[in-house]
Amino acid sequence: MSPIIAGVLTGALMGLFFDFLTIQALLSLRKDPPRWLENALKQVTFFRFVGPMALFTHSSWTFAGLAAGVLYMVLDGDDPTSALGSPFVGFTIGVLVLATFYLAATAAAGGRIRGWMMPSPVLFAITFGWVLPVLSD
Repeated sequence: MSPIIAGVLTGALMGLFFDFLTIQALLSLRKDPPRWLENALKQVTFFRFVGPMALFTHSSWTFAGLAAGVLYMVLDGDDPTSALGSPFVGFTIGVLVLATFYLAATAAAGGRIRGWMMPSPVLFAITFGWVLPVLSD
């Protein structure tokens, strides 16, 4: 499969994961909402609040997947090294470094939704670090 198509597919998959985690986090906040969420939900329904955000984040992750696919295609040489269960270990290590920064930012953000959002960097590492290279080769 073309790395660009594989990137779009993995980005869309990451978008679905991220949307699910975000909606679950906001649903857990509805039980004891902070003031900003309580005020927002008085003005619009939950779906009208979450729908545009989910569409934006999903399309953003799909675009990030497209960019990752293009980067994979550009970096993939004649002799990529295979290790860690990935056909191109250099790309996977780069994704793992990005996932580490993503994990640190998620942990630093804090708040009550941190528990729901902590799996997101792990899913990022899996989808872009392993699924993308495997689908591309």
